[in-house]
Amino acid sequence: MITIPTPPSGTFGSYKVAPPKKSIWPYLIVVAAVAVLAAGYYFFFYKNINLFLETPGITPAPPLTSLEIKLINMPELSLEVMDSAFYKSLKIYGALPVVADSLGRNNPFIPY
Repeated sequence: MITIPTPPSGTFGSYKVAPPKKSIWPYLIVVAAVAVLAAGYYFFFYKNINLFLETPGITPAPPLTSLEIKLINMPELSLEVMDSAFYKSLKIYGALPVVADSLGRNNPFIPY
């Protein structure tokens, strides 16, 4: 009888432990650190960003518009409208102050 050697069928001797997967986190951390350092170098040396918190000079106010000039030249607010007969003839509808009654159900989540 002739025995033909065959490769293992996978039942006993052929199991191999899978190599552990490499984590991507160290690479991401290195890339993020390089990006932060590059951005800091660029903004510090090329954009001339001042690290001292100084306020910029005060800009002058924009010129006044014609409406604002008219309001400044007005001596005082005229209240003649409040004394007019038309204003006094207006009717009051409803009771003041308005009182809110109970609205809706006490517990809106209970079934009907």
